Amino acid sequence: MQKPIILTIAGSDPSGGAGLQADLRVIQALGCYGMGAVTALTAQTTRGVSEVWPLSREQVANQLIPLIADVRPDAIKVGMLGDESAALGVLDALQCYGKGNIVVDTVLLSSSGAELLDPAAIDVLKEVMRQARVVTPNLPEAEALLGRKLEPAVMAREISLLCNGASVYLKGGHSDADQLTDFLYDAEQDRLQEMSHLRVSTCNTHGTGCVLSSALASYLAKGFSLPEAAQQAHVFIAEALAAGRDVCLGHGHGPSFY
Repeated sequence: MQKPIILTIAGSDPSGGAGLQADLRVIQALGCYGMGAVTALTAQTTRGVSEVWPLSREQVANQLIPLIADVRPDAIKVGMLGDESAALGVLDALQCYGKGNIVVDTVLLSSSGAELLDPAAIDVLKEVMRQARVVTPNLPEAEALLGRKLEPAVMAREISLLCNGASVYLKGGHSDADQLTDFLYDAEQDRLQEMSHLRVSTCNTHGTGCVLSSALASYLAKGFSLPEAAQQAHVFIAEALAAGRDVCLGHGHGPSFY
């Protein structure tokens, strides 16, 4: 039986906790076949990101367009874009792919607060988001994209309008509450779904957004409906955080999926 094929488009994290490396580990763990293209190289450890080197539009597009024509993925996960040029290369490729299971993780900052998207690339990011079936911002990213703070349920719908009707998985992990709630606005059904779990006390939080979005793409590729895939991805990251809460890797924030 052939495995579902997932293409991840992301930055490289040499520590393995986030980015392309984390995506591929999640995809494999969920029984799918992972392919990957790099948008940017980074210098980072568990302590944070020190440098970012985005690739050019041509370098990104030339990785992706022939690959998509040769091996059409069942789902695409888009992560870190880096800058405007790299983002345009991703946009070129997504337009060649057309509509499908495209999950866009709106990466603006790393877990340690390092800038992972040049502000000049925000308009291109929004165009990339408009190619998606579902986008996965966290609360600070949603506020930055909208330019204002709203109630999460309202923000999810507003982000959907920004994306020409894409569905929105709004991650609530940046809340201070003990009970963390994610929101799925399923634009296909005009339905809001809440998913909650208790906060896991751990310093191993590196790459949570990458893990969640890769899991979501994998479940969609396996044929789950969007609400089912969202619930499965929510459970996957919650269980990953709990399972790895005491892992000691490096001297900073360890991987959220170990």
